[in-house]
Amino acid sequence: MINALYNFTAKGLLKALSFILATALCAVILLNSAEFASQFGGKTPYLVIVIFYGMAILWIHGIGFEIRSTLWKAIFLPLLGYAIVIPTLFIFLMK
Repeated sequence: MINALYNFTAKGLLKALSFILATALCAVILLNSAEFASQFGGKTPYLVIVIFYGMAILWIHGIGFEIRSTLWKAIFLPLLGYAIVIPTLFIFLMK
C-alpha cells in the first residue's frame, strides 16, 4: 500500500510541484520570518516542526531522491507533505 502511494507520486510533474511548493514555502519563511514565527510559532510551537517536516518531505521528493525502504517511504510520503504544505501556504498568504 505504501509503495503504491509512493509510486503514484513518482511522476515528473508531481516532483516538479514538490520542488516548487518547497521553494515557495522556504521563500515565504525567509522573507517574512517574524510574521511566520508569530503566526505559527506563538501559541503552538510544535506546529512549526510539522511545517518544517512537510517542507523536508517535499524537498526530498522534489530533488528526486529515491527512497528504497518501505519504512522510509512511509515517513517521507509526498502526499503527507502536500497535506501539510499546501494549507500552510494558503493560510499564510491569505492573511
